[in-house]
Amino acid sequence: MRKFVIAATCVALAGCGSSEVEAPEAEAEDAEAQEFTLDSTAMGNIAGTYEVKFADGSVSMQTINPDGTYVDTTPDGTRIGGGTWRTGDNGTMCFDPEGNDPEECYSGGAPGEDGAFEMRGEDGTVQSSVRKVEAQAMAAPSE
Repeated sequence: MRKFVIAATCVALAGCGSSEVEAPEAEAEDAEAQEFTLDSTAMGNIAGTYEVKFADGSVSMQTINPDGTYVDTTPDGTRIGGGTWRTGDNGTMCFDPEGNDPEECYSGGAPGEDGAFEMRGEDGTVQSSVRKVEAQAMAAPSE
């Protein structure tokens, strides 16, 4: 399940890559900003925290870091996993979890009105629904 959360988030965030060659100056600017054109998510910068809802109703949070790492937590902030991420072929998002689990790649669907999008596994099945959340919303205590 943790792999699905990670992969789902990454795929949705990765969106589409570009095969065009850029000038070195443009590459440096892009690397600094970690901005990507994401046709499947329309989210721009993929770094951030995402709420991941699975088909069974469970929820986890995934933080995508601009340095190529990610951390999975429970909604209350307990760390449950992590690893590295990369943009894969055809705009997929690939996650390589810590430990012996293999890397998995995911693709994202078009975002809905609330910004959530479906994450699909390599076989095309929907794995989860992913939505970027604000950092302040995560830090605010529930009352």
